[in-house]
Amino acid sequence: MSSVTGVMVAHYDELLDELRQLDPYITEAMAWVVVRGRDLRLTVDDVVSRLGGDSGTISRRLPLPPSADPTAAAFEQRGDNVMIVASNTYGFSRPEVLAALTKDAQAWGFWWLVNNAHKLFYAADGHLVTTVQIPDFDGHLPCGGENPQALDSYLDGLRALAEEKCEDDEAGDYGVSYPDWPTALATVEAMTGVRLEASWFMQEQLCVSRVPRLS
Repeated sequence: MSSVTGVMVAHYDELLDELRQLDPYITEAMAWVVVRGRDLRLTVDDVVSRLGGDSGTISRRLPLPPSADPTAAAFEQRGDNVMIVASNTYGFSRPEVLAALTKDAQAWGFWWLVNNAHKLFYAADGHLVTTVQIPDFDGHLPCGGENPQALDSYLDGLRALAEEKCEDDEAGDYGVSYPDWPTALATVEAMTGVRLEASWFMQEQLCVSRVPRLS
């Protein structure tokens, strides 16, 4: 696990640009989550089941374009981690979903919707430990959850973003585009050591057409 760097932020900026060319819809509302068991290694089947899905319906296909069903998701086993990518879901905002997903496990992720609702989060052992909002222009980085400080060592990139926005606002520099989503995605990588790449979306992945708890 590492700190967020400019190179990492640039990687996710480029990833989102590539995805827009493949399918603009996916970049408007997406979730990326990494799950890891505490003592026992979780599998894709385990994670699908925890989300209310039927592991018997897992099939290999391209994750893009997203399924018409908003409860669809794609999964990959990365060593001891299970990666989840879903489109247009509010499911990871629900405490009961994270409680089921993180029984004797941990989950780190970031989700956003077209209405700008979003959350960077860390959940563990059935609890939503920390949530983080993308900073606005007041220099403040809003954190919540049962332990708002639990992710402090990984938030340097978002703190720098908060400072930049505040300085620009005070200087009257308006209309600047900021790497909000790329910085949050880079923070997930920093917390987990797992990287999401554009090429992943161009290869067949383990997909489930209906994952009920993501509805």
